[in-house]
Amino acid sequence: GRWSRLGVSVRVSTNHRDATAMSFHCIVPGHPPVSANAFKQVASNRWIVTLECQEAINEVVAFVTEPLEPSTALGCHIASPPFEESSWHYLGAITAQAPSVVFKTRLVWTARDALPTCVQFGIELQPTAQLAARPAEMVSVEVLEAGRRIGKDLYEYVASFAAPGGGVPPPGYIVLRGDVFERWLARFNDKCARSGLDWLYNSG
Repeated sequence: GRWSRLGVSVRVSTNHRDATAMSFHCIVPGHPPVSANAFKQVASNRWIVTLECQEAINEVVAFVTEPLEPSTALGCHIASPPFEESSWHYLGAITAQAPSVVFKTRLVWTARDALPTCVQFGIELQPTAQLAARPAEMVSVEVLEAGRRIGKDLYEYVASFAAPGGGVPPPGYIVLRGDVFERWLARFNDKCARSGLDWLYNSG
C-alpha cells in the first residue's frame, strides 16, 4: 500500500492498536522526545508525525517502551518535502529483539531531498517476517553511484600500471584480474547495503 500524506482523512479500524498503546517514541538528537500521541493515524496500521528543526535532520532515534508482540514489527520510514510517494525512504524496523534503533538519515538523503530541516517520520505495523525480507535503505543511490565512479577512476589509474601483453610484469608494473573492478564494486555495494558507510570508519 501507499503512504498517505499527513492530514488526509482515513477511516481506520478499531481493532488495531493505536500509537499510544504501542508507546512509540522518536527523537531528533538534541531535541525533546516526540511521544506516540503526537503521531497522526493515516491508515489502520500507519502513523505519521512531522519533525522540524533549525538544522538538518541527519539522525532519528526511534524506540518503544512497551514490548511488541514477537510476530509483529514497526517499519520506520522518512520523507522530505513535498512528501510525495517517491520521496519516502524505508529505514528499518523496530522489533521485540531490537526495541530501539538509531537511523542515520543523512545517508539516505538524495540531491532532491537536500538536507531537510522538516521531515515526516512514519511507522507501519507489519508482520516481522515481512519486514525481515525487506532490506532497509542504508545509503542513497547517489552515494552508491559516487562510489562506483570513484572506484572506476581508481581502477583505470591502477590499470595504467598493468604489464602490457600479460606474462611476468617488468619492474614497476602489476598484474590485474580482468574482472577486478566488478568484484570490487559488488563488495562495495554489499558492505553499504549491510552497514551503510559505518564500515569506512572501521577500515584502517
